[in-house]
Amino acid sequence: MRLSDLQLDIFGVRLIRDGEFNSLGSFSREKQNMLVFIEEEKYIPFILEDKSKYSSVICRSEFLSMIPPHMGVCISDDPKLSFYKLHNYLAESCPSYHILPETDISQEATIHNTAFIDSHVKISKGCIVHPNATILRGTILEENVVIGPGSVIGGGGFRFIRNNTDIVPIVHVGGVLLKKGVEVHSNSCIDKAVYSDFTTIGEDTKISNLVHIAHNVVIGKRCCIPACTMIAGSTIIGDDVWIGPNATVSNGLVIGNSARISLGAVVTKNVPSGMTVSGNFAIEHSKLLRFIKSIR
Repeated sequence: MRLSDLQLDIFGVRLIRDGEFNSLGSFSREKQNMLVFIEEEKYIPFILEDKSKYSSVICRSEFLSMIPPHMGVCISDDPKLSFYKLHNYLAESCPSYHILPETDISQEATIHNTAFIDSHVKISKGCIVHPNATILRGTILEENVVIGPGSVIGGGGFRFIRNNTDIVPIVHVGGVLLKKGVEVHSNSCIDKAVYSDFTTIGEDTKISNLVHIAHNVVIGKRCCIPACTMIAGSTIIGDDVWIGPNATVSNGLVIGNSARISLGAVVTKNVPSGMTVSGNFAIEHSKLLRFIKSIR
């Protein structure tokens, strides 16, 4: 798609230099030829470092001289609002902008008659979907996935932007991919991705009751996520990670392989592979113990 193919003025945008893009996205998204927005100068280095990842940009007029000549450029007084207006427009008017797998429900899956199964869902053999579970469009369950009672897989994530006094919801067009052997217990929610990607849970990962996993999260293999854990958007979690009950993991973090997050921890920084963190805000477990010992 080219910028000139769109009626940009309805999004509060003026075309300066035409360009082609494959999709919209954010700086954390790993796709090629994306259209992104820039509100602050600190994001300019991102587009300078990777010419293949970013092909077009919506920015403020004062940043025009900083945009490399190979990129398409539009200007807006509010780049973020214009970008998401365009995103919502494509979501509402262009079915191919969504992740929409062919509906494919295996005859070897067990689905309770009170479960809701949307269109454009794939449920593979050996899957079990318990009473009152909801599987929404864009969801793929690989073999032997278990969805517990009342859980919701593929709901829209929590993303809004402000437009003066209005709060504008952002349409989610991605999906959820649960790989082989994943188990989700009762009343947990896994949100679909914002763009045409998958929120992904790796093979044999186990998720307990009342867990929330936000849009764009990627979790590796054999992780254990006990009750009341909250994992915020776009966080990447490696393999064999253990997260304690009631832990909160902030957005956009990287949690390394075999890391451990203690119960009730509030994680605001990346956690290296093999490290155990504890506390609010979470620090290395041994440091927290030394601190507690020093004040007793």
